[in-house]
Amino acid sequence: MNVLYLSALYPPSIGGAQTYMHQIALQLVKSGHRLRAICLSDRNRQDWLRLATVFCEKDGHYEQDGIPVHRLGYDRRTRRAMLPWALLYYPTLTATAGRLADLIAPHLERVLGRPDLIHASRIGREFLIQAGLKLARQRDIPFVLTPHHHPRWKGPLYWNYDRLYRSADALLVNTRYEKQLLVEQKGLRPERVHLAGVGPVLSPQWNAEKFRTAHNLQAEFVLFLGQQYEYKGIRALLQAASLVWNKRPEVKFVFAGPHTNDSRQLFRGVNDGRIVNLGALDLVSKTSALAACDLLCLPSRQESFGAVFVEAWCLQKPVLGGRIPAIAEVIDEGVNGLLCDQNAAALAERILYLLDRPGLRQSMGAAGQQKVAEYFTWEKIAARVEAVYAQLGVRQGNSSWA
Repeated sequence: MNVLYLSALYPPSIGGAQTYMHQIALQLVKSGHRLRAICLSDRNRQDWLRLATVFCEKDGHYEQDGIPVHRLGYDRRTRRAMLPWALLYYPTLTATAGRLADLIAPHLERVLGRPDLIHASRIGREFLIQAGLKLARQRDIPFVLTPHHHPRWKGPLYWNYDRLYRSADALLVNTRYEKQLLVEQKGLRPERVHLAGVGPVLSPQWNAEKFRTAHNLQAEFVLFLGQQYEYKGIRALLQAASLVWNKRPEVKFVFAGPHTNDSRQLFRGVNDGRIVNLGALDLVSKTSALAACDLLCLPSRQESFGAVFVEAWCLQKPVLGGRIPAIAEVIDEGVNGLLCDQNAAALAERILYLLDRPGLRQSMGAAGQQKVAEYFTWEKIAARVEAVYAQLGVRQGNSSWA
């Protein structure tokens, strides 16, 4: 098949949604399919409306691990035409989103090639996906969407995405809970929603001792790994640290992952040497951090899955995740990890519980590693995705992309 992936962000941009698309692309290439991607940026951006409209990036090509990627940009005339609709976007959501998608569509069509299927990932605002759906319908090819849906995404601000959910030929979700939400809240037919899951992204080489030495982490340390948004629990974990220190003053807390406005503000006044904020890590350093830590803690209030738990399990580490349905479906509480709300006292209690029980940490890590082998390898996930493509009756052409 010739498969085209659409994603507002694509690696080397760091994040779960963009990594998910790229890892599946790599696996499908191994199976003999041809993959291309189109994105709006290969950097970590959060200004979704501006990125998709008047502050787009420069049009250009690059390759990521052998996958051809086109970074979509617009000419000055298009950006001028977008400006009034961008300014009116939030007051007049439905009409404006359609206008912006129509302005993007010719630029997307210019670099689309001849795919047999378009598979989009939900990141940022909806215009690129809406333009992709329009072109898929014009060409009579299937359109697949991975929504990475969060429970809080409801109400008028999300109605355009709800329409895209209902228009897609298939949706690929990460958990049974996510499927349940889409069926019950968005009115999707169950047979159009398919469970795929998420796998780990780790370096084949790492050095835990070198990581500990480089960052002065000889004592036990708790690792937060993820984009540093407040909803992922950075504030709660920072507050829990002081409570942990009442009993275990030597324990360090390491925060790793791309900075956000939340983290820049929160950590501005923090000067305790037991709090180490490393920001974004390369793949080797990230893997080394997981191998070196004593436990992973990501007490997030919203996730569609939480791939970092799978990554920690690969290195036989116990995990502590947010007590929300999506994470509770991934973590088997008491078997391979624990769950906790974003309550500093409760979080500190669970951290201390695990730190005081090295044998339990070891058994939880081993149980997690076994779960990854059974359910969450990229080979198995890509096979599920490929089966959905085949179910849609994709016309598998032999033509080139040109």
